Amino acid sequence: MSEWFDAEEHADRALEMYERGRWAEAEAELRKALSLNPHQGEWHFNLGLTLEAAGREAEALTCYERTISLLPGQIDPLMAAGIVANRLGQFDRAVELLQDALRTDPQCEAAYAHLIESHLRLGAHDEAETAFYLAQHALPESSAHCLATMAESLMQRAAYDRAEWCLREALRLDPTIPRLRARLGAVYTATGRHRRALQMYLRDLRNDPGNIDTLLDFGELLVEMGRMPEAAEKFRRVLELEPANVDAHHRLGGIALGAGRYEQAHLEFELVFRLDPEFPQIRLGLGEVLLRRGRVEEAGRHLIEQLDLLRAAAGEDEHHTDLPQFGALLLEAELPAEAGIVFEQAISHDDHDVPLWLNLARARFRAGDREAGAAASRRVVRLDGRCIVAIHNLALAALEEGRLRLAAGWIARGLRVDRHDHGLRRLRMKLYLAWLGHALTRPLQRRR
Repeated sequence: MSEWFDAEEHADRALEMYERGRWAEAEAELRKALSLNPHQGEWHFNLGLTLEAAGREAEALTCYERTISLLPGQIDPLMAAGIVANRLGQFDRAVELLQDALRTDPQCEAAYAHLIESHLRLGAHDEAETAFYLAQHALPESSAHCLATMAESLMQRAAYDRAEWCLREALRLDPTIPRLRARLGAVYTATGRHRRALQMYLRDLRNDPGNIDTLLDFGELLVEMGRMPEAAEKFRRVLELEPANVDAHHRLGGIALGAGRYEQAHLEFELVFRLDPEFPQIRLGLGEVLLRRGRVEEAGRHLIEQLDLLRAAAGEDEHHTDLPQFGALLLEAELPAEAGIVFEQAISHDDHDVPLWLNLARARFRAGDREAGAAASRRVVRLDGRCIVAIHNLALAALEEGRLRLAAGWIARGLRVDRHDHGLRRLRMKLYLAWLGHALTRPLQRRR
């Protein structure tokens, strides 16, 4: 009996420490209570709340799951576990927990909202929409939280009209939900209504001036509108609130690069690389800024690392990489063979893109692969029979191989397209000299 009273005393003291924000002391008291009575589900739940408040979410999830086993049919531990599983990226587990919560209480609004989010994060948009309509049917009135989460799914699918309707309904039902106007601003941005987006972001920041996500989104909009000084001010404001924010440093680096302030851009990109070496495309940014500073060898190392990552991703990262720009940077870094690999990947998505084929030809020729360069140039001519650059490439390749009649045919074809083209006229002069040299050597060969 004494142990039972001691355990209760530790649990009461833990509650007092929790309310005062003293997480470590609350945890210590709860662990003492549980050492005396390990089957008290409420204390496991309180320990989970304490660990979650302290930022130890994986341990909190373990406590919530222990509570679920000790207190079956209780919705609070199911909800807490589902929410934490979402935060930890364990979305499949979150779906199971939240569905159990809805079996316990079919009218739990929060369970529906978080279940929609779980499906959204898994990329299961059809399931997210099903959960949304189930919520609409089960709940006595529309849920602003469900509408807001559903809008995010619709935005990812570019269904902007429906996303806008959901966000407007959510705002009507509960305008206090964080970032509703910012998300509506993102819809306006995606649909080209920049001034309306601007108004939404400003209103959102009036209500919550320190919201980092809104500041970043607002800065992105200002970049898109070409208002770089104002965008930079927003990103610097983010850094005042969170000095190690890699997104803000990266965007400031991009603004500096675009303005020709290469040293500043290099500093920003280097900081991003040190803080998060896996930040998307950071090696591409470093490669470009190093090229602009004339440090070609260093740039090449970063660009080759980026190419290795692209290959390792087996195509998954291509949607986030500007492949034509990447290939152009590799060419500039005197890495034509690697540039050819990137241009080939880009062409696999659109094999009718003439500039891509021209760049591939250029990369192949510079890598010393005349045959592959000529093949790419012939593809350009099939796509655009008036492309002087491709015709010039084919004439030069034939001339270098000593195939004078073929070279003459390409030169004649090019001059029919543009008889004033200086490059082709120079090639014609080289062709005449080659013919003259050939003619002069033939009598000598006969005498021998």
